[in-house]
Amino acid sequence: PTPFLLAGRSGGGGSIVTQDEEQGGSDPAGDYGHGMIHVPVLRREVLDSLDLRPGLVVVDGTVGAASHGRDIVTGISPEGQYVGLDRDPEILARAQAALGGAADARARISFHSVLYSQMRGVLGELGLTACDRVFLDIGVSSMQIDTPERGFSFQLDGALDMRMNQAVGQPLGAWLQRVSEKELARVIHEYGEEWYSRRIAQAIVQARERRGGLHRTLELADVIRRAVPTGRRQKIHPATRTFQALRIVINDELGELERGLQAALECLSEQGRLVVITFHSLEDRIVKRFMRDHMELAFRRPMVPTGEECRANPRARSAKLRCAIKNSEVAA
Repeated sequence: PTPFLLAGRSGGGGSIVTQDEEQGGSDPAGDYGHGMIHVPVLRREVLDSLDLRPGLVVVDGTVGAASHGRDIVTGISPEGQYVGLDRDPEILARAQAALGGAADARARISFHSVLYSQMRGVLGELGLTACDRVFLDIGVSSMQIDTPERGFSFQLDGALDMRMNQAVGQPLGAWLQRVSEKELARVIHEYGEEWYSRRIAQAIVQARERRGGLHRTLELADVIRRAVPTGRRQKIHPATRTFQALRIVINDELGELERGLQAALECLSEQGRLVVITFHSLEDRIVKRFMRDHMELAFRRPMVPTGEECRANPRARSAKLRCAIKNSEVAA
């Protein structure tokens, strides 16, 4: 795909807080129409783990709205190279605008609307054979959640879409229309770790048959809410885990994570660093296992947000950061 390109003097980013927790995900910077600006999750921990220096080549595989991007660009200037990837072209366009606003950065910057598992091809297009750092901030962004028409939120009314790239694949509504009850229960149980997966799947299938399909996010959330026994409801919204599971399957997020980790290992130079933020246990297990088996761990236990950060930004509460170093002896 044609990359978004910025000539070499840019930076970006922003700061601040989110509203209520919904699905775990990254928090992009910038005001995007809801009167909110967002801080990057685990900002200090990311910078410490990346261990940036002037002149490094950094692949930001999930650039979002460049919430971590400004710090990265500052850390590798002068003469560094920032390669921003995101499958969501709408968000990437905003990242381009955000990073285009700072005049003090002295690094080459490019943006590319691709999956992060395709980073090797992008580096090749840029004439690079390897990179020094790869950063992945996995999950849905606040910008996606807080835009109703994207269909990620169970608290805002919108069409059932959930695609991170709306030009690729089928929207959630179409998938729900054809999926079997058994497969739907499996997805909700496996990807959402939901106790009431069978009840919820049955309720969704019955509702789609009765109504001729499900079309809106609040409609689906209400079906899920009614399916969960009232006496067993937890602190989180009853639809949280199911919406997470549906988002994961629609975007093949876990498959992309596995492919992306392998791509990062192949693209990193010797002693290069891979830094990954995850937001639920399925992702974290994949990252933990991959780093343990193929790389040298920078630290054994994941970094997590402080209580202060969680109070300021509830969506950060489930975040875990892991870091590993490419070491050919370990990889072998």
